Amino acid sequence: MLVTVAGSAGAQAITSFSGGTHFGAWDASSPGVVGWRFDVNTPIILTDIGVFNGDVDGLTANHEVGLWDSAGNLLTQGVAGPGGTALGQFTYSAVEDVVLSPGERYTIGAVYDINDGDSYVSGPSVLNLAPEINPTTNGVFPDVGDLGGLFFPTGDSTNSARLGTNFLYRPIPAPASLALLGLVGVAACRRRR
Repeated sequence: MLVTVAGSAGAQAITSFSGGTHFGAWDASSPGVVGWRFDVNTPIILTDIGVFNGDVDGLTANHEVGLWDSAGNLLTQGVAGPGGTALGQFTYSAVEDVVLSPGERYTIGAVYDINDGDSYVSGPSVLNLAPEINPTTNGVFPDVGDLGGLFFPTGDSTNSARLGTNFLYRPIPAPASLALLGLVGVAACRRRR
């Protein structure tokens, strides 16, 4: 008997988008983090972070990516770049699993430098998210004091997002589902005897 958990494979937070304007960096003089804020309506586990690869030539540089809580605490970070796993318009890199819970606002963002040859999309006209993900504000960008690297971006933009980043996640099974899986496993073991 084969038992699988629905949704155990990674799902993308941003499922699709269109429109918007491509930018190479927020500030021409110094690298900075651009991204978006969100919350979740059910607990999930973030497993991978990604960077937009939709340029004609794909990714040309590595990008530091971070995930912060509402207080600006860095929860996880990693690097996504040309050697990562491409899935649609994003290239992903695995990070240590992080549980995301309802009631917390999260920010995800990537460092862009005008010289790295890659771009992000600002202000998409259509933005589709997985059902577990809720956008809570518009896109984010670095204020002057946030420039220079992987710093919590404190500026909020007036467009729908600054899509340089995405993430993969898996749902956390409800306790009842876990109990049911355990019972099915016990029954399968007894049947084999």
